[in-house]
Amino acid sequence: MPRPSRFPELVEAAGAEFREHGYDNATLEGISARLGILKGSVYNYVASKEELLLAVVEGPAEALLAQVDALLADSSSGVAVRLRELVRIQVRVFADHYPAAFVYLQRVGRARTPAFARFDEMDRHYLAAVESLLAEGARTGELSLPTDPRIAARAVIGMLDWMQHWFTPRGAAEDAALADELTALILGGLLAGGGVHGLTRSVPAAPRSPGAGAPG
Repeated sequence: MPRPSRFPELVEAAGAEFREHGYDNATLEGISARLGILKGSVYNYVASKEELLLAVVEGPAEALLAQVDALLADSSSGVAVRLRELVRIQVRVFADHYPAAFVYLQRVGRARTPAFARFDEMDRHYLAAVESLLAEGARTGELSLPTDPRIAARAVIGMLDWMQHWFTPRGAAEDAALADELTALILGGLLAGGGVHGLTRSVPAAPRSPGAGAPG
């Protein structure tokens, strides 16, 4: 009988290797060692390290977009409720696809080969989805944005993406609690931000010290 495919295990091992050593320093020898197989056996599944990276990152990206699209298609809940669920989705994807989701954030943005071109569109899709949700909140008065919805969306996504530097899955309950804490931080800024916008605009810029400027 044919042996069952170990491709899912290979992808998981590659994600761990890329996360630990970075894509450039990771090796197929290191990945195969995690599975207890010879390097040559890896070529039964993929033709290159880049192809293996593609296999690692496409799952988290597709899972995130599919869940976000489904969430935004359901307008039965208010914007704040859907924003909370969006953050929960993001944290769940980080946890369910750990550490592959963080390999996506760390590497794919710098990958400019044709094989990764579609991920640029996926990133734009996600930004547009978050922007649309925040714009809806501003339009209905549920949110008081201190800035343009696109800038606010980039700030929210940046806050969530920064989790690559500190997040480790701790279980469904603790991860859900963390997601709600992050939502509270985001909503606190979006709800109160409009109220303090005038204050920040009215405060004069601090005087620059002689010789101050951009570093050379």
